[in-house]
Amino acid sequence: MEPNSLRTKVPAFLSDLGKATLRGIRKCPRCGTYNGTRGLSCKNKTCGTIFRYGARKQPSVEAVKIITGSDLQVYSVRQRDRGPDYRCFVELGVSETTIQTVDGTIITQLSSGRCYVPSCLKAATQGVVENQCQHIKLAVNCQLEATPLTLKSSVLNAMQASAETKQTIWQLATDPTGPLVQRITKNILVVKCKASQKHTLGYLHTSFVQKISAKSLPERRFFCSCQSLKSHKSSASRDEAAQRCIHFFACICAFASDETLAQEFSDFLNFDSSGS
Repeated sequence: MEPNSLRTKVPAFLSDLGKATLRGIRKCPRCGTYNGTRGLSCKNKTCGTIFRYGARKQPSVEAVKIITGSDLQVYSVRQRDRGPDYRCFVELGVSETTIQTVDGTIITQLSSGRCYVPSCLKAATQGVVENQCQHIKLAVNCQLEATPLTLKSSVLNAMQASAETKQTIWQLATDPTGPLVQRITKNILVVKCKASQKHTLGYLHTSFVQKISAKSLPERRFFCSCQSLKSHKSSASRDEAAQRCIHFFACICAFASDETLAQEFSDFLNFDSSGS
């Protein structure tokens, strides 16, 4: 009897794995394609699911300039002491100061900054030099600019949202003070909002995180700074649809308005269209 006849027949779904190895296989939770366990992402090019990141992690984006459509200089700055996904806003400007000398009056311009982290604001009111704030230093050295995202009216009209929500989104989108949605990092965006005591500058941060695991179903997480972290955690077990704010819909509209973004955030778009 030939040795080959003793071998177990290879299943059809393993026929494209190539040379046999001891690495093992796993099924992609999104598209069902079988991949090697050491793979970082799904080999199905139309899927592209990331299983895990390699040893070389992408450097954190420290500061990004927001497009405001005016002379207002606003920056999204990472809060180093809290983690990679925690960000704050910093406003930079120039102030004029008059100095009296023996030769007359000299008008000089001084750069000024205002950090909106509560602890930094408190330190400033107590007489601490605000320009020494680490967040302002990062903003001063910033060389990156946010990526504006376009919203299509046809996409907005087709969304499953109330007429009031759609009208508010369109009013904010057509306001001349910069784009409604801007991308800061892979997961974090800045959305224009109505100025309030909590959001003085009229901007806030949102994050969209997708966690893929071979042992469980894909997990979607959305967070908006219009919601308190405490209430977000306590409502995690409730109906996820109840947590969707107007800023969520603004981002979803921006994703659906771009073919590349629609594919990248397809899980969130499918969730929104199905409502579950």
